[in-house]
Amino acid sequence: MSVPTAPSAAGETAAGGHPSPEPGGPRAGDLARRVARAAAELVHDAADAVLIERLHQAGIRPILLKGPVTAQRLYPGEHRPRADCDLLVASGRLAAARAVAVAAGHSPREPSPHAQAYCHPNGQVLDLHWTLPVVSPPADRVWATLSRHRVPFALGGTVVDALDLPAHAFHLLLHTVAAPARTSGARRDLDRAVSAFDLATWRAALEVADELDSRAVVIAALRTGSPACWRLADALGLPVRVPFTSRLWLADQSLLLNAQLILRTASPQRRRTILRRWLVPTRAELAGWSARPEVQAATPAALPPAARLLWYRVHQLALFSVSLRRATRQPPAPAAPAGPRQVPARPERVPSG
Repeated sequence: MSVPTAPSAAGETAAGGHPSPEPGGPRAGDLARRVARAAAELVHDAADAVLIERLHQAGIRPILLKGPVTAQRLYPGEHRPRADCDLLVASGRLAAARAVAVAAGHSPREPSPHAQAYCHPNGQVLDLHWTLPVVSPPADRVWATLSRHRVPFALGGTVVDALDLPAHAFHLLLHTVAAPARTSGARRDLDRAVSAFDLATWRAALEVADELDSRAVVIAALRTGSPACWRLADALGLPVRVPFTSRLWLADQSLLLNAQLILRTASPQRRRTILRRWLVPTRAELAGWSARPEVQAATPAALPPAARLLWYRVHQLALFSVSLRRATRQPPAPAAPAGPRQVPARPERVPSG
């Protein structure tokens, strides 16, 4: 067997016949970035796996949502950035799960109607879900439905629970509608899934949606999406018309509908606290409001906190009036839709042992 020799000059081929990148050149820089991203993902996965193991030891079996599951199934060999670890837990185990997160060094943030973020000093972010956004059934029913769709998934050297393909497909549809102001990544994920999952999987995903009274969400996600999404909606026999409430939610950039949802889902005591903070905020709360990124991006920095918050509220009302006008129009169909293209589903990866 011959032993390959090292290149005698920069640019000559190295072992295996591949050109060696010049030190400090663009290819070397790109390789370094890929290696750094891969290392960061391994560290992220390992930290999430340790946290999930802590939950397992406390008798809690969460379901891992999105993140590494979406990356493995839809972006094999590619980098898909993620910022947090999304876990769904049964509402009856929520207090115990919160205690585990706090004991692991995570600090709670302001809860949303469906989840609460916990941040660790090392940068790890846990999003603890007791239900899913947008869906209307009670949290117990959401858990009962989705827990029937759990499958084993390898993460950071351990085995966790994730959603199977139909429930995962439904969650991807839901995600495009749940956060319309930040939906470009969700749309990209959905387009990948439309190409990767076969029609039988999407029909099963529609059954999951029907169990959770969320067919309108599926219609909105597909009928406001790409031509491939429209073709899938046609293949599923979905109506072309998107319900007005879904159109308004998708068009709203003011976050007022999200505020209304927070009020509607809050307990009476918390609802009174939220209204007091919104209507008669303290000086410290005014400073906190004016420090929020969405307020800073929409208001002049020279204004005092009270004036800055008032400016932002007027800005929200103006955005909502624009959203109302947009929601009165049905989304146009893509030009010249072709027949549905079915791609065989990628087999589920189940870890051995």
